[in-house]
Amino acid sequence: MNRQNAYRFLPFPLNNKWILLFLMIGLSLGAYSQQRDSLLSKPITINIKGATVYQALNQIGDLADCFFIYDSKDVKSDKKVQSLEVTNKPLIDILNQLLSDPAIDYKVIDKHILIFRNELNQKKTTVEVADSSGFITIGGVIYDKDTKSPIPFSTVVIEKLGLGTISNFEGLFYLRIPKKFAKTNIIVSHLGYENLSVPIEMLEGKTYKLYIQPRYIPIQEVFIRNIDAKGIVKSAIENKDINYYNSNIYLTSFYREGVKRNNKYLGYSEAVFKIFKSSYQTGTEFDQVRLLKSRKIELSERSDTLVVKLKAGIKGAIDLDIVKSMPDFLDPEFMDNYIYTKNDIISHDSRSAYVINFEQKPNIYQPLFSGTIYIDVEKLTILGADFGINPKYVETSANLFVLKKDRKITVKPENIWYSVKYRQWNGRYYIYHARGDLSFNVKERRKLFSNTYSLFLEYVGFQIDTLNVERFTRRDILRPNIVFSEENYTYDSEFWKDLNFISPEEDINKAISKINLKIESIENEQ
Repeated sequence: MNRQNAYRFLPFPLNNKWILLFLMIGLSLGAYSQQRDSLLSKPITINIKGATVYQALNQIGDLADCFFIYDSKDVKSDKKVQSLEVTNKPLIDILNQLLSDPAIDYKVIDKHILIFRNELNQKKTTVEVADSSGFITIGGVIYDKDTKSPIPFSTVVIEKLGLGTISNFEGLFYLRIPKKFAKTNIIVSHLGYENLSVPIEMLEGKTYKLYIQPRYIPIQEVFIRNIDAKGIVKSAIENKDINYYNSNIYLTSFYREGVKRNNKYLGYSEAVFKIFKSSYQTGTEFDQVRLLKSRKIELSERSDTLVVKLKAGIKGAIDLDIVKSMPDFLDPEFMDNYIYTKNDIISHDSRSAYVINFEQKPNIYQPLFSGTIYIDVEKLTILGADFGINPKYVETSANLFVLKKDRKITVKPENIWYSVKYRQWNGRYYIYHARGDLSFNVKERRKLFSNTYSLFLEYVGFQIDTLNVERFTRRDILRPNIVFSEENYTYDSEFWKDLNFISPEEDINKAISKINLKIESIENEQ
């Protein structure tokens, strides 16, 4: 018989009102011919030796004042370039010489050049261009331009529209867009990077690589020294009513949660909710959740003697709105338990943001939080935070998490970490992305080896509505403190249709493909 073990998770130990969650153990070029000819005929002089194609394209882009977009299947960016030395030649000639592929063609919109293989009857891969529902789907992988490392949790939104998504842990995103917005741009942003604006038309058909540039803000040491870090945090809290929504809003949101044992998935659930988000002058207890669609994947074996499940993950995602439901490090009543220090000033959405670090005072020995808060320099708005249980005391925090467990089981928390991001829409901010990652070492009595269980929850509010917002009826509300993975669902062959979601990471996709997976889904009428 399986033993089901339950754990309580109190992320903010000193403040009893802040209880987060519980645990149980073909492309057309005709319209752009003039624009294309103008940029591609631009004369360039360059001398490159021993670089990669990626490095060469970066140098060419800097000289031509343009950006390149391409699929890694079309352009071998890691290929070495022995020598490329040209003087005052058209850009298109240089690109043709560099890439040496007669099937390569180019599409130009503004300063963006799409490099693609123009083969007859070429099949679209990975991303569907358009369908009869009136939507198009675009996708990409977001990388750091300097390091070429994927950037997780980057924000991707349609310009001047309250619709967007977030990249997954591997930098991958997909976004379904009404066709009427096909002529607009997406904006890719991340703390510490310059915003990247890309025409949606550039991204139809494949999963393209998008590189964003780190942005460093030089600042005089005397200015840094005069920053009152704790005072900035207090001011940001005092400005809550003027910087965040003071009226009710709807957030159409994607939610997912998963459980791993020793890095192998045991369960994965995902859903789309419509959330009634009450004014930021109230607490999260006034927020409501309505389930639109959900599914789950179970990979645990019947022979498993230990079952670990996530309870109240939905409530956890809602309560991670740290501006509405303040943790101890933001609550004036408990801020004296922490030390706040300035760290840096970084870029965020073309604005500057303070980076404020915090940790518990050395004379406090119970497990509190440590982490980083990002605050807009001009508006003194909390833009986000990364924080977790202080690593020094995380092993002693088991009593804060254990709700119920078998006496033969020993549980030690190993890592508790959260990330929260806010987004501005029409001059006001709201929670846009939240993620929690928790890992525990679990040892059964009389067993030689222990197991590491990792749990995560993630939320992104991909569409905001501010008109005709009313509370849901009682029968439409989903109880946020349920064990979401235990809900019963029925199969739906066309699951997500027109809804946006976070693309599963590669290891999740591998887990889904196993023979013994069980997929269940549900669609509730709106």
